[in-house]
Amino acid sequence: MRVTTTLPVGRRPLFSTRFPTAAAAAAGLLACSLAASAPPAAAQDGWDVRLPRGQTREIDFTTTEGTRMSVDLAPDGSWVVFDLLGHIYRVPAEGGAAESLTQDSGVAINYHPRISPDGGSIAFISDRGGQDNLWVMDADGSNARAVFHDLNSRAVTPAWTPDGEFIVVRRDPIGRGGVGENGLGIWMHHRDGGAGMRLVDDGGAHWPSVSPDGRST
Repeated sequence: MRVTTTLPVGRRPLFSTRFPTAAAAAAGLLACSLAASAPPAAAQDGWDVRLPRGQTREIDFTTTEGTRMSVDLAPDGSWVVFDLLGHIYRVPAEGGAAESLTQDSGVAINYHPRISPDGGSIAFISDRGGQDNLWVMDADGSNARAVFHDLNSRAVTPAWTPDGEFIVVRRDPIGRGGVGENGLGIWMHHRDGGAGMRLVDDGGAHWPSVSPDGRST
């Protein structure tokens, strides 16, 4: 797998090389090539997380392994999505060339991809808006949009409801946020946005999943 990434000058890449066994078996990710897309769009509100700061350099290397990756298989079993070094990639399930879906987010971090039940969308976490919030993009990486944007709340580990209309996610307050919109626990958001609804008010609740009938989380 050929990877290009941007680093501050003087810092060496930290990359441990081991795929989770299930990921390697499902995705056949050996000898994949990564395709880059357009550069980041214009800055918003005077600061753009996607743009590198200071003096940087690009590194280009080939790898066959990765660690701490989130992997998901499309409902029809034909393709796999995974995160690696802050970007999200798509690859045929039988192996082949991997395509970067988030390269246009620059140096922003993108992770925890989850494919919708119809295979048409991918929910993921990104800090491109200034905080680790919940985003959705089309299955080809286009039309990325924030499901919610809150600088006082960090999200992780999204999961779709079986009807594909809602996304359940873990949220943690940042700073003074602790109740209401910024409350700790498991939240459910409509894929098109909105305030969302807290389902579980419990700091110990992690990695949400939804039952096949959609009645339990």
